[in-house]
Amino acid sequence: MDRRGFERPWLAVVTVLAALLGGCDAVNDVFVCLVEAVFRAGTSSAPPPADAVTVPAHVETEPVADPCDAADDPAVWVNPDAPDASLIVATNKRRGLVVYGLDGGLRTQLDVGQTNNVDLRSLPGSAGAGEVTQAVALVAASNRSSDTVDILHLSADGRLVPQRAIPAGFDGESPYGICLYQGTADLYAFATYKDGAVRQWRLASGADSLVRTLRVASQVEGCVADDPAGALFVGEEDAGIWRFDAEPDGTAAPILMDAMREAGGHLVADVEGLAIHASRDSAESGYLVASSQGNSSFILYDRSPPHSYRGSFRIGAGGVDEVTDTDGIAIASTPLGPQFPTGLLVAQDGDNQGPAGESQHQNFKLIPWHKVTSTVGTR
Repeated sequence: MDRRGFERPWLAVVTVLAALLGGCDAVNDVFVCLVEAVFRAGTSSAPPPADAVTVPAHVETEPVADPCDAADDPAVWVNPDAPDASLIVATNKRRGLVVYGLDGGLRTQLDVGQTNNVDLRSLPGSAGAGEVTQAVALVAASNRSSDTVDILHLSADGRLVPQRAIPAGFDGESPYGICLYQGTADLYAFATYKDGAVRQWRLASGADSLVRTLRVASQVEGCVADDPAGALFVGEEDAGIWRFDAEPDGTAAPILMDAMREAGGHLVADVEGLAIHASRDSAESGYLVASSQGNSSFILYDRSPPHSYRGSFRIGAGGVDEVTDTDGIAIASTPLGPQFPTGLLVAQDGDNQGPAGESQHQNFKLIPWHKVTSTVGTR
């Protein structure tokens, strides 16, 4: 998210005044943060759903290096040989990508530009902790500095190695969100845009190709693909969640599976992160989870059609502070050691606070998946 209320009309004012400060990055950062804080203090979050329950957060990552609205979107690589050595790749959209361990500690960071969203898929034959020099995952990130979809490799020790950059700017619009889809034959990347476009690339080193463009009526960012189901879910920020056929030759009509509260749905703008928890018992059972940013809540739906509503929750303080104003989320659906025995939810925290309530740079919270299902009361 770009704090769209802050951008309209404040962004133009901030840009002009920051330029008058003489190009001092530190001063500019402080100024922008102060203006953003004043604007956000004058807004009120919508109330949570009446049935929302609270799930406590117990683990958090180190804050990102930059102030203001910097952290955004996470993705999880599951280490097949040592699940508790799995990694979280996340974006600091002011400068690049960061990699965390499941303890929240920073492993590496790579300054590659304003990477807004990120996703990954394990590479065939990827090894775990015993082969630290081997690439284990393909990572895709939307880079708004270069108007590209960046493709990188992740190693099990947390290093990111850039591979190539796909030109992805169209008509003055930068790629905004990103998600990957492992199709029946090929790996694809979907990039979303503020003008409502969703573009799909077939990924093949040296021969990446744009295969189709989907479109909704207004700004989109978050998206997630359900590989076994061949489904793509896209968040139209002020309207709701759409389901598309993820295959490039798909013929199924798009479905608006949930809408804003004022339109009879369960969401409060903006619709932000989307993620899937896939049950190990069935290729169809599990949940789609959405970040309803306008009331700092998370909505659970059935993974399979008709994607029935199953409940809502907020992430409250546990061993760490509560989660509010969330952008991106990610889910690992497999056990990741004793701390995350049924999987993991990672959520960006838009208002991170320290032990004494002091404001800190944004970060990501880690929640055991069984805490969600046991608290929300879903199956």
